[in-house]
Amino acid sequence: MDQIAALNWVQENIAQFGGDPRNITLVGHGYGASCAHLLLLSPMAKGLFQRVVLQSGSAFSPWAVAHEAMTFTRHVARKLGCPVLDHPALVRCMRQRSIADIMRVQLLVPEYLTAFGPMVDGLVIPADPEKVLKNPSADYLSGPKVDVLIGVTRIESFSYFGASEERYGIEAFRRDRILRTLVRNLFTYHLQEIFLTIVNEYTDWSRPVQHPVNILDGTVNALTDALVVAPSISSANLLSKLRHRTFLYVFNYPTEASDYPQRLVCVHGEDLPYLFGAPLVSSLSHFPNNYSKPETALSEAIMLYWTNFAKYGDPNVVHDLENPEKTRGRFERFVWPLYDSIGQKYLSLAMKPKIRDHYHAHRLSFWLSLIPKLHRQGTTPGVASQHHLLDDHENPLTYDGIVRQGPVLTPIGMPSRAPTTKPRINLQIPTVSSGTKISLTQTPESTTSFHASSGEHPWAEVPPTPQPSFPNVSGSMASSDTTVT
Repeated sequence: MDQIAALNWVQENIAQFGGDPRNITLVGHGYGASCAHLLLLSPMAKGLFQRVVLQSGSAFSPWAVAHEAMTFTRHVARKLGCPVLDHPALVRCMRQRSIADIMRVQLLVPEYLTAFGPMVDGLVIPADPEKVLKNPSADYLSGPKVDVLIGVTRIESFSYFGASEERYGIEAFRRDRILRTLVRNLFTYHLQEIFLTIVNEYTDWSRPVQHPVNILDGTVNALTDALVVAPSISSANLLSKLRHRTFLYVFNYPTEASDYPQRLVCVHGEDLPYLFGAPLVSSLSHFPNNYSKPETALSEAIMLYWTNFAKYGDPNVVHDLENPEKTRGRFERFVWPLYDSIGQKYLSLAMKPKIRDHYHAHRLSFWLSLIPKLHRQGTTPGVASQHHLLDDHENPLTYDGIVRQGPVLTPIGMPSRAPTTKPRINLQIPTVSSGTKISLTQTPESTTSFHASSGEHPWAEVPPTPQPSFPNVSGSMASSDTTVT
């Protein structure tokens, strides 16, 4: 609602600053991109903007929407001594608590998910974002079509790993813990089959021996595709089918002075310095200032693409009569085509830009076609719920971080279900590096303590109404990087 209020303010006042209220563009990166995408789908934001740029994020990503925000609100309320059964009383009590008191409440967030943030309320966000586009309402179909520029970097999930792992790689058991956590937190049915299929897909079988570095690369690619790239491509497919003018890009240039290993180039956020013009100036202290001359040209080209899109709904060259000498050289030698779900053409943004098609076709088909087919409840009667669990499902040492206790996100069209597992004690385990052996009796070091699963259930004092599908989620509220231009 705050973002919609800001857009209404822009509509009412931007003309006083020389702006055009009929030519508004939203630009978002990461969580900001998911917020901008949600605004595109919201009937309450209809007509408030004409274009949207989604960088490294979309509303389809599993972390984009807080599915159980009320559950965690009750948990915070209980920790602050507020009632949890009477909603108006809960709100009044929470408003009397200080920011410091609220921030001191410790919550546990299942990996790759969000506690507090945008949520499906039936008004601002009318339904699950994917459902909105797969089954659009008559009002959505008859409304104005927002132009969309959407893109990703080659590596979107590098931040989940430490410096030592970046250099030396990870062992297979560490990969399995990461992927088991991903599967348990994102899926409901046939978890073991999905886990084994992911491992198979992201293993380089041409190598007789799997080196830790190769295992790391495959795991990074799996997280990148699952959390950002596949949701973004799915968004582009559905938006283009609904006649939104859609342009897709992949940032594919490794900065020469990058802090990251050369084999893992173009990580999440590495496109932002070029968009903000960092190579053109030396005063942006947040970014390094040792860019090359070709990188300066790339930055100029990206800024021109984005501003062209904001002005005209088309990133391609629009000759400026006031500055006819301005040129992009190699970036002018092609036309960036519209994206559609059949041809799937996109711009590979690099020092030698190229128009390509079907980005990582096999890997994305895996997530957009095969995995949804595996993730079905099935119709055979009498199948025990244990059939859908991972092997050694309740062993905390087989996970990496916090996992859910109950079933996970309900597939579209399926009613929500109560947790199938009972609350159990909170077990703390140490973080272990690749190759380290630990036992169930090992005492965690005082300096590092991670929860393998959430033991304290925020619905413990709530009446037996339909229950949330996962336990505590923590952290601070995801900030929106959305900007209005």
